[in-house]
Amino acid sequence: MRRVYTNIYSALALQIGASFILLHLTRYVFFLLNKSYFPEINFSDWLKIIFGGMKFDLAAILYTNSIFILIQIIPFAFRHKNKYRKISNVIYLISNSLMLAFSIADMVYFKYTLRRSTWMIFKEFSNEGNIIIILLKSLLNYWYIIPIFLGFLLILILINRKITKMIAMPSQTPYLHIGNFFMLISIPVLFTGGVRGDFKYTTRPITMSNAGEYIKNPELIPLILNTPFCMLRTMQQKFYVKEEFFPEEEINKNFNPVQSTSDGKAFKYENVVIIILESFGRESVGFYNRTLANGSYKGYTPFLDSLIGEGHTNMHSFANGRKSIDALPSILMGIPAGEISYILTPYISNKTQSLPAILSKKGYTTAFFHGAPNGSMGFKALMNLIGVQKYYGMNEYGNEKDFDGTWGIWDEPFFQYTADQINGFKEPFISTVFSVTSHEPFMVPSKYKNKFPKGDHPLRETIGYTDMALKRFFEKAKTMKWFKNTLFVITGDHASVSYFPEYQTSWGYMSVPILFYHPSDSSLRKVEKNIAQQIDIMPSVLSYLHYEQPFVAFGENLFNPHRKNIAVNYHNGFQLFHDQYLLQINNKEATSMYDYINDPLLKINILEKRKPQKDSMQNTIKAFIQQYHNRLIDNKMTAE
Repeated sequence: MRRVYTNIYSALALQIGASFILLHLTRYVFFLLNKSYFPEINFSDWLKIIFGGMKFDLAAILYTNSIFILIQIIPFAFRHKNKYRKISNVIYLISNSLMLAFSIADMVYFKYTLRRSTWMIFKEFSNEGNIIIILLKSLLNYWYIIPIFLGFLLILILINRKITKMIAMPSQTPYLHIGNFFMLISIPVLFTGGVRGDFKYTTRPITMSNAGEYIKNPELIPLILNTPFCMLRTMQQKFYVKEEFFPEEEINKNFNPVQSTSDGKAFKYENVVIIILESFGRESVGFYNRTLANGSYKGYTPFLDSLIGEGHTNMHSFANGRKSIDALPSILMGIPAGEISYILTPYISNKTQSLPAILSKKGYTTAFFHGAPNGSMGFKALMNLIGVQKYYGMNEYGNEKDFDGTWGIWDEPFFQYTADQINGFKEPFISTVFSVTSHEPFMVPSKYKNKFPKGDHPLRETIGYTDMALKRFFEKAKTMKWFKNTLFVITGDHASVSYFPEYQTSWGYMSVPILFYHPSDSSLRKVEKNIAQQIDIMPSVLSYLHYEQPFVAFGENLFNPHRKNIAVNYHNGFQLFHDQYLLQINNKEATSMYDYINDPLLKINILEKRKPQKDSMQNTIKAFIQQYHNRLIDNKMTAE
């Protein structure tokens, strides 16, 4: 066959086109591997996903190949030298192989965050000393992404080799320089239009929030976006901007985070123990799910179920984030995760009022227990910032025989260690313990193999193990003198993988248990049918202790019968829960509304049928966002 030759500009177009097609194809592999996390998609939705996705894919390809494009359009003859061509090919292949690697890795990481990964992922894991072990174990568990990546990479290499062999040295004609000059001008113009999303003068470069323009259901936004785009657009992350939904004199009428739980009673110097359970989504807890599987579902937490029956809980309770690093600010500071995890923003250095810091001023001993290597996930730094006096990690535990090989000390021995350490504290105290075992790669100690139900996912076995560890912790604590004077708060840090369709929804993905238990206070034995969220924990604890000073927290006192009964979290856009309604907004406007209690699968969008409720809820969520963004920017996170 006769070889077809082309010029360097046509070859450039073919190379960029090949990269574009491969990146676009990763979207469909991503969908197939995560199909259960997306609602039913009709033909119209797919058209919008494809059209919108192509815009983001083009922008990602142009960002990724910007250096390669630049060195290709320099109008000098050395572009055709062998050495220069080899260097160009290396740059092209490295840039695009990294792009494909990030896309394919996110195919398995997505189910834990339900968002496309951003550049912040490097900051999230920057404190993990055993990151290599974590990555290797993840690759072992999700081995199938390796052949997927190698398949895409092989196609990229073969196509690029074919294209580069087609490039011919141009003939030296008077028109050559004119053509080079034209390309030098026109290609940057095309590049600019590609990364901006169109050629309109008023258009800014598209950002992740623009994905909401193509679909009304926020659940589908990850299908429109691609991981390389999200990572590249957040490298120089621009954090929040001040909102002006309401004038200053009106904002507090819709939502005010400055609050007081004072009731005129004397402060109670009771101990507080907060237990945060890794990946304990509400789906795993049988108490909340007695109607699942036609009433036969038992869950995986028999001890926690029994404890809930003796404490105060809400049947509809939510996390304020999807990551472990979102949980601590929510629970201990009343500060939710918004578009960005609070820990990863520059506002982490703001003056704040945390639960440990407030109680420390009352003479409390404050401590934090986390069985991971010291500094994991930046928890130790955060504890220093919020006034926690004592930090107990893997170093303090001091026995590597109990190391699980990946994340930290097994929950059972570490919970026992926690009880022993607390027993030595001067009362009153507030201690927080964060479990680690129920985490990828979902292993239990060898002596407990096949001792707990495996269920639909390996996570369930580790949930059963941690529930047993929690039971042994309480058995030990009951023998100690401080136990009867202690308020216990138990919650999950975030939800995890889901099996039942009800939990594969915008509300299900954010559902965690929240329990208040006091062994000597029978008045706390109550099951409420309304709403709770993690950011309610701080004001609720302060209310229970009869704290008398004002403070800033974005949650509510759950023991106040006149509270707003709301929850707010960010799931591919902000969403607000109020009574039985769920309102979702994107680009700061309401896009959908559901009766999530009577329509748990979120099949019917009632946005246009419940206008009074929609308007009221939209005002509340906008006021919440305005208070949240503006107070962070203005460093007004205290009541002083």
